[in-house]
Parts: sequence; C-alpha cells; structure tokens
Amino acid sequence: MSATNDIHPSGVEITEEAIEVTGGGLRIVEIGAAALLGLLLCPPLLILAVIVAVPAIAIGAVVAAAFAAVAGPTWLLRRVRAHHREHGSTLFLHRLLRR
Repeated sequence: MSATNDIHPSGVEITEEAIEVTGGGLRIVEIGAAALLGLLLCPPLLILAVIVAVPAIAIGAVVAAAFAAVAGPTWLLRRVRAHHREHGSTLFLHRLLRR
C-alpha cells in the first residue's frame, strides 16, 4: 500500500462505509418511528381506559355495596329464623331457656 491509497479510498471501501452508516441511520429511524407510534397510540388508549374502565369499576362497586346492604341482613335473618324453626323456639324463649 502506498500513501496515495490511504488518502483516496477505493470505491468498494466507500460503498461499504456508506452501507454501514446508512444501516445505522435506518435503525435509528425505525426506533424513532416505533417510539412515535407508541406515543401516538398509548395516550388515547389510556384515556379510553380511564373513560370506560374507571366508571365501570365505580358503578360495579356501588351496585355491590347496595346488593350487600340488602342481601346481608336478609341472609342473616333467614339463618336466624331457620335456627329457631329447627329448635322450635322464638328468640324470646331462646334467651330465657339458655342451655
């Protein structure tokens, strides 16, 4: 090799270097496009989740609380009445006749 070859690279070397640099640049563009797409899609999906999911969960919690407020005492009352029917006593007699 002479000094002139180092100063003036061949066409093949220039092509290889251009392909390598351009490939890295394309990779950066791909990552940038994926990040931009993610930023464009995620906020609308998060907004949709907040608009749809949060009210649905809140309504479900209110309905569950209302159901529990009605079903809990009803279940307890039926259980106590079944217990007294089984023993043939009323609550008053049950308290008087402690066994």
